[in-house]
Amino acid sequence: MRPSLVNAPGRYYEESMPSRLEEILRMEDVLSQIAQEVGLPEERTSLFVVAVTEALSNAILHGNRQDPSRSVHVRFRYLPAQDSSTPAKLRVEVEDEGPGFDPSSLPDPTEEKNLLRESGRGIFLMRHLADLVEFHKGGRCVVLEFLL
Repeated sequence: MRPSLVNAPGRYYEESMPSRLEEILRMEDVLSQIAQEVGLPEERTSLFVVAVTEALSNAILHGNRQDPSRSVHVRFRYLPAQDSSTPAKLRVEVEDEGPGFDPSSLPDPTEEKNLLRESGRGIFLMRHLADLVEFHKGGRCVVLEFLL
């Protein structure tokens, strides 16, 4: 059982998982528990789970290329509201051990020529489901923030 995110010192939780797609199913339960604990509204919980599982899937498939010797590192941080004008946030970092990529080089999945492609929508979804999406470490780490 993972420690309490809201009451833990530093309000931080980290986990590493092997680069296997079946690990995403296990993480869905963790994501739902964290969403409930931090008070993410029920209607946004499923959006949170989709965004983070897309990040996990990209890290496993594209970053680590399903190499079982590589891991995906997931970090959660609860950031309480600083004052009445700043809402609390849940920050999620998903980092792979692959070579990285340039997020600006991705094709637009809404362009007609890309509509029937089987992949290429994960980052598009993350950008529409999370309140903030940033890439660091040469594209090996995606940061997602969700306002609470």
